[in-house]
Amino acid sequence: MIPSVVIAVGAASAAGFLAAYAVLAAAFGRTPIQRRLASLQHFTARREAETEPRWRRALHAAARRIERSEALSALAERSAPLLDRLGGTTRPAEWLVVRLAAALLAAALLSLLLPPPVAVAVGLLAGFAGTTAVLRTRIRRRERAFADELPGALQLMISSLRSGFTLHQSVEAAVRDDEGPVAAELRRALSETRISGSFEDALERIGERTRSDEMAWLVMALRLQREVGGSLADVMQTTADTMRERSYLRRHVRALSGEGRMSAYVLTAMPIATGLILSLTEPGYLRPLFTEPLGWAMLACGLVAITIGAVWLRVVVQVRV
Repeated sequence: MIPSVVIAVGAASAAGFLAAYAVLAAAFGRTPIQRRLASLQHFTARREAETEPRWRRALHAAARRIERSEALSALAERSAPLLDRLGGTTRPAEWLVVRLAAALLAAALLSLLLPPPVAVAVGLLAGFAGTTAVLRTRIRRRERAFADELPGALQLMISSLRSGFTLHQSVEAAVRDDEGPVAAELRRALSETRISGSFEDALERIGERTRSDEMAWLVMALRLQREVGGSLADVMQTTADTMRERSYLRRHVRALSGEGRMSAYVLTAMPIATGLILSLTEPGYLRPLFTEPLGWAMLACGLVAITIGAVWLRVVVQVRV
């Protein structure tokens, strides 16, 4: 009895640590100072290339195996649009490997508490759904960072335009030493323009990937300026000022709604955390929930109620600007 409890506590602690790390990485990521320090490494003396981590090599090998299978490759490609919104740094096959590993880990942890068939079914579903939720959280964080950094990047472009640079030269100067989402998307737009197409069309695709209304306004302003003429720097200055005020209002509203969001997180996590604590301290108390048909029905109703409550609280505290 004691070894099983120790194993369960250790597994739950490891799962909690991994979940906390994933949440913190998704919520914060690298700061602008860290990105600038990383960009300065390009100007330092180059060191010998370090060997790739073993887990990274294993991930690449597993991804290559998945790409050889048509069915698994087609399944992996379904995540391509979401990965493209994240910046396209992860291949769909690699992401499918991560999802499968998370599903197997969740099934193994749940097998300590649930019957094996139920643990496998619930674990696979929770693993796939959990990784998708983490991916969407990172996408939303990247979109917010894009909206916050865009006015500053436009201000740098405006300064370059007033110094006599062309629009393409201004964009290159603004994104040369940065690694943020704005710089990455603008570099991608410049690359697309060099291959084929207009710069405005490339910027419009950026707005579609990042769900940015501000980028749509910028594209509209550039096209109007091209048709009717006028000072491009003045047009972009007006657009940048509007974006800056909108970004300030968005951050202000987010700060005011922080208490409501925290309450939603606590209320959603409270029944789950209570169930986990009871399963570790008094396993027999919750055993009928997993062994009796009535317990299964009660557990299903509880999960549905928690899901409905979480969605309702999310809608209540979400304020669009």
